[in-house]
Amino acid sequence: DAVRIEAFPNTKLSGPIMLNCKAALATQKWLEEVKAHNVTHFGTYNCRTMRGSGVMSEHSFGTAIDIASINGSSVKRHWDEKSERGAYIRKAGKLACDYFTNSITPDHNALHHDHLHLDLGYGSSCLPPFLQRLEKLTMTALARFL
Repeated sequence: DAVRIEAFPNTKLSGPIMLNCKAALATQKWLEEVKAHNVTHFGTYNCRTMRGSGVMSEHSFGTAIDIASINGSSVKRHWDEKSERGAYIRKAGKLACDYFTNSITPDHNALHHDHLHLDLGYGSSCLPPFLQRLEKLTMTALARFL
């Protein structure tokens, strides 16, 4: 079931979001842990496929949110900085793995140069790097045989 959220108790959002109940609760708990007071997001529910794929995006199921900035720490501007803002947004991206199955960041690919993609779907972005590489190798090998 989808819920529309205009704000969380301690967090102002740049606009309303729509998530399923499980994703809404995960988002609230994560925002509380990172002490988010102001969040700019790029959206949540959007019935579409992933770029370059016929596979439905987690946004289609209301299980994903794209975060551009938290408390003035911007993914686009501060991710690579050796600054408090850079450290904060990188830590927020890492802590998201405690609440979501995926926390896709600028470190994963260029499509996420300006936001964190957090979702509760299938994926391995929150697994240790060696398991991420193993999954990629496995999927590449399977694709050759299918």
